[in-house]
Amino acid sequence: MKASTARRMGPETMVVCCPACMKFPSLHRKEGSALLVAMSVVLTVSLLLGTLASIGAQRVYVTRRHIHLTKAQAIAEAGIDYAYSVLQTNFAQRTNPAAFPPTAFAGGTFDVTVVPVSNDVAIIYSAGQFGVAAADVAADARDYGVGVGGPGGAPIDPAVFDFAVLCGGTFDFGGCGTVTSTNGTVLFHANGEIAIKGSADVDLDIESSVLISIGNNHVLGGDVTAPELDYNPDNVTIAGDATEEPVPLVTIPDIDLTPYYNWALAHGEVKNGWTTSSSYTPNGGIVWVNGNVQISSYAVINGTIIATGDIHISGAVDVNAGDTAFSLVSRDGSIQNTSSGTIEGLIYVKTGNYDQTANGTMIGQLIVGGNIKKGGNSDIIVFKRIVPAPPDMGPGGPGSGTSIIGISAWSK
Repeated sequence: MKASTARRMGPETMVVCCPACMKFPSLHRKEGSALLVAMSVVLTVSLLLGTLASIGAQRVYVTRRHIHLTKAQAIAEAGIDYAYSVLQTNFAQRTNPAAFPPTAFAGGTFDVTVVPVSNDVAIIYSAGQFGVAAADVAADARDYGVGVGGPGGAPIDPAVFDFAVLCGGTFDFGGCGTVTSTNGTVLFHANGEIAIKGSADVDLDIESSVLISIGNNHVLGGDVTAPELDYNPDNVTIAGDATEEPVPLVTIPDIDLTPYYNWALAHGEVKNGWTTSSSYTPNGGIVWVNGNVQISSYAVINGTIIATGDIHISGAVDVNAGDTAFSLVSRDGSIQNTSSGTIEGLIYVKTGNYDQTANGTMIGQLIVGGNIKKGGNSDIIVFKRIVPAPPDMGPGGPGSGTSIIGISAWSK
């Protein structure tokens, strides 16, 4: 009997297979495992490729949207530029919606809306659209007037005319009365110390480059800022923020008054000293005085007074600024105002001091190179922003020059 077929007969039977036959079961098991592994790999790769494809598509969408948003922002800003160019040509267009139609630009559109705020301020809103994205921007446009110049025609920053009161020295604010504004919150600045005493109130933001001291029982309607504040919080009301921090000095503008002299000379209004108690309207709107000026009684002056020396106003004198926007100007001296009348316009004391008592009112602005002292029962100022216009010796007359239109702020 062959070994490969040998069997033992009996209760127990043993079967012996050849070595070649014993390999077949193991081979089948390995082939099945390999198939499962291969299918798992294919499934994993498929899922990975699907995920990568989804991520890639999402990135393409996000990138495209980002590009569209960037372009929409640029188009919206182009709308601001367009509106600014219109207002720069004619600021009166701020009240004309038809001047700002929806406009196609660079593959998208911008839609501009201009909202007038006052005679010299408008807000420009621009909505830009490109593809799937939209963007909004806004800017403030301001008419700074025809502007003034310094010696030699050097430009003067129009921002100095944003102050209700600009004082190069100290400001002693006593007596009673208030400082108020006709066109929003504005600033009251002194390069030196500010002392608020008596029963006077200030409805503006106030700042000093040195110190602000506030007596008891005062009400301040805005912010108070200086390197040092001296007041009793229990007895002083400050509606805004009280902040101790450095405050930069503000340069008092050195306005070139030569054009005003030439204008007065051309109209026969140059005087050597001047005292009057009578009403007066200067020819051409400007009177230039070499020396001092004294005006008293119930005189009404319709125009601008510029003196090389001191100016003293008493009684119940009214001064109504002419086209140049200046009311009183002292080039080398000081101004004392004890009048109970109304002075409307910009008071400019180039190097000297300003002293106001009695119970008069000033409407406009006050720019003083030296110190300011306020007392008596007077409202020192009702703020009205003014940019003085130099006389124009051409056919248009004073103030016929081109206004300076600027963007004063951006938002969004």
